[in-house]
Amino acid sequence: MPNLKLIQVTIGEKLIEFAQGTSLQEVLQHLTPHPFPIMAAFVNGELQELTYPLYADSTIQWIDASSETGIRIYKRSLHFVLLAAVTKLFPKHKLKIEHSIGQGNYCELRGEESIGEADLVKIEQEIQAVIDHDLPITRREVSKDDAIKYFQSQERPEKASLLKYKPGDTVSLYSCEPITDDFFGPMVPSTGCLGLFELKYFPPGFIIRVPDKSHPELIPPYQEPKKLSVIFRESERRGELMRVENIAQLNEIVEAGSHNEVIQMAETLHERDLTKIADAICADYRDVKLVLIAGPSSSGKTTFAQRLSIQFRVNGIKPVAISLDDYFVDRANTPTDEFGEMDYENIYALDLELFNRHLSQLIEGKEVRVPKYDFVTGTRSSRTQQVKLEKNQILIVEGIHGLNEILTSTIPKKNKRKIYVSALTPLNIDDCNPISSSDTRLIRRMARDLQFRGSSVEKTLKRWPSVRRGEEKYIFPFQEDADFIFNSALAYELAVLKGLVEPELQKITPPSPEHPEAKRLTRFLQYFTPICADGIPLNSILREFWGGSCFLVH
Repeated sequence: MPNLKLIQVTIGEKLIEFAQGTSLQEVLQHLTPHPFPIMAAFVNGELQELTYPLYADSTIQWIDASSETGIRIYKRSLHFVLLAAVTKLFPKHKLKIEHSIGQGNYCELRGEESIGEADLVKIEQEIQAVIDHDLPITRREVSKDDAIKYFQSQERPEKASLLKYKPGDTVSLYSCEPITDDFFGPMVPSTGCLGLFELKYFPPGFIIRVPDKSHPELIPPYQEPKKLSVIFRESERRGELMRVENIAQLNEIVEAGSHNEVIQMAETLHERDLTKIADAICADYRDVKLVLIAGPSSSGKTTFAQRLSIQFRVNGIKPVAISLDDYFVDRANTPTDEFGEMDYENIYALDLELFNRHLSQLIEGKEVRVPKYDFVTGTRSSRTQQVKLEKNQILIVEGIHGLNEILTSTIPKKNKRKIYVSALTPLNIDDCNPISSSDTRLIRRMARDLQFRGSSVEKTLKRWPSVRRGEEKYIFPFQEDADFIFNSALAYELAVLKGLVEPELQKITPPSPEHPEAKRLTRFLQYFTPICADGIPLNSILREFWGGSCFLVH
C-alpha cells in the first residue's frame, strides 16, 4: 500500500501533519476537547462542514456554539431534527417554523387536529431519542431540476418554486430518517452534535428554544413574550392577507408585475398602525407629556418619530423633540465595556440626574435650558437651547434606552408612553426556514451606511457584532415594557435593498474576515427577484435606508 501524502494543518499556533483526505471531524479527534461543541470550521477563510476533507495545506479556525455562525448552524440542524421528529409522529400535519421569539423560534403544526401539551412531550422525547442515537445527517448534491421534482412530489410547492430562483445548477439535500430537505446552509454531521434544547407550549403552537451563544452550556430562563407575540401574529396574518408569506410568493408577484399593490398595502398598514398609536396617546394628552421611542439599530426609529409627529399635529398637539445625545456625560467619565473601550451605549453614559430633572420641570410647565454636547471635545458645550412645554405640546425622546425605566425613573407612568420599534419581518424563506429580523436590519444598515455615512458594507459587517451586543444588553431585555410596539418591517423591502447591497457584498473576498458572512448574505439575497424603488412612497420607512425620504433622516 503506497504511503499517503501528508499535508500541514495550522490550528492557532500549532502546525500538525495529517494524511491527505482527512476530514475536519477526524482532525478534531486528535485534538484536546473544546469547551463548547464544534459546529463547523473556517478552512482558509471559507466556511466548511465537519465532513469536509482536507487535500492541501490548510489553516483551520474552529466554529463553536459560542459564535454567531456556530449557533446559527446549531439552530438550523435542530430545526431539521424537529422536522424529522414531527414527520415521523404526525405525518398528516405540516410544520411551520416562524419568527424568532423567547430565545427560540415559534412553530406551528397545521392539520385537521391541533396539538396539545401531551403531543409536545412526545415530540420532545422523539427529538431527544434522535440526538441520543447520534444519527448521521448526510448531504448529497443533486441537479436543481431533480430537487424541484422531488419537492413537487412531496407536496412542497413553496420549496419547489423557490429553487427556480437559486443560482447554479445543483442543490444540497440533507437526509436524516425519515426526511430529505434543503435547509439553505451548513449542518452538523450527526444528531449527536446537538445537545440542549427545550420545547415550550405556546398555543396555538410552541417555541423551540436553544442555548444563547453567550452561554452555550445552558438554556436561558424563559420570559413569556406576551406583547411581542401579538405583533408577530398580526404580522403573519398580514402576510397571509397580502399573499406574501415566503420569498417564492413575493417573486411570483414581482414577475407578474403586481408588486406595487403589495407596496401600497404594506405602507397603508404602517400608516394605520401609526394612527392607532397616535390616537391612543392623544386620547390621554392631558396626562401624557412624554413619548419615548426605542428600538434596535436600523429599525426605522427616525422616520417613525417624524411620522408620529405629523399624526400628533393632525390631532392638534405640537411635538417637541429632545436628543438624548445632548445628555452624555463628559467623555472622561464615560463607562468602559468588558474590552476597556468607551461604552457610549451604556445607560450610565448619560447624565440621568440632569435629564430627569429637566423632564420633571418641563412636565410641570417650567422652562429649562437643554444642554448641547460637543462631540469633538467630548464635553458639554456652553451653548444651550431654551425649551418650555405649552399645554398643547408633547415631548418626544428617541434613543436606545427609551424602554428602560432607569432613564425616566422620576417621571410617573401616567405622564409617559413607551414605544418599541423594530423590523419583525413577516417573510419566511420557506415553511421551515424563517428570515432573521437581525439580517433584515443588517441589510438596511449596510444600505444606509454605504449611501449616507461614507462607510463600506465591509465596515458595517465588522461593526455589526458590537452593535448586536449592545442591543442584547440594553434594548431586548426591555421589549415587554413597551406600551406600544410598532413593526417597521415591510414584506417587499429585501427585494428593493438587494440591488444596492448585493453587488457590494460580492466585492468582499478572502482574506477579509467578513468574507464568510458576506457570502452567506449574498446567497440569501440571490433568491429575491429585484424590485425597483420608484413605487415606494417618499414617507416610507424604507426611504430612510434607500434614500429619497421627504423627512430629514440623515
